[in-house]
Amino acid sequence: MTLFITIAVLGLLASLSPTTIVVFILLLGTARARANAAAFLIGWSASLTVVFVFSYAIGGTHHAKQRSGRIVVDVVEILLGLGLVAVAARHWRTRNEPRESSGVSKSLATRLDRMNPIAATMVGVLEQPWTITAAAAVVVARHQSALLIAALAFLVFTLVSTATVGLIYLYYARRPGQAEARLAALRDRLVQSGPVLLVAVSLAVGVYLIVDGALAILRS
Repeated sequence: MTLFITIAVLGLLASLSPTTIVVFILLLGTARARANAAAFLIGWSASLTVVFVFSYAIGGTHHAKQRSGRIVVDVVEILLGLGLVAVAARHWRTRNEPRESSGVSKSLATRLDRMNPIAATMVGVLEQPWTITAAAAVVVARHQSALLIAALAFLVFTLVSTATVGLIYLYYARRPGQAEARLAALRDRLVQSGPVLLVAVSLAVGVYLIVDGALAILRS
């Protein structure tokens, strides 16, 4: 049960990426909104699956299950945590710098104007929070869970991490007229508070991974 709680928390933090939410809302404002948003979710899900399975496969190898291998996995977990803490520090230093009103770079904003489903799929791949996804897979691998448990953990992470953009898509699909104004307001708030939210998410996940990995090494 502890494993699933941990994976659910990591998935929740992954779903709160302000950049991803802003990009997804902007996709809903393109000419082919529904097709582009669906393509984004396909790219997101494909990227999530590849990163999770690849990271789990590395962490679940026979060598990784030996004592020395487990320590390597724990060290990888700590390094992922340190990477996220570094990301948090970088965004904290630049939180007051001027940002584009759209919340994305000018080049991306220009491409969004003429976005098609193929390009939207690639955006979904790139916007997937790979570090958190890899960290979730490493946590599952370190628990040396049965394949069924690992599959269930993957399903939990996928559902929770995709919940935010998925719910936004369903809301837009059911009530496009009402959703347009409310999502625009949400986008504006995220543009303003996004850097601080990103710092909080990155720091929370990073500190957890560092502590969890360090405790695992001490217990080994």
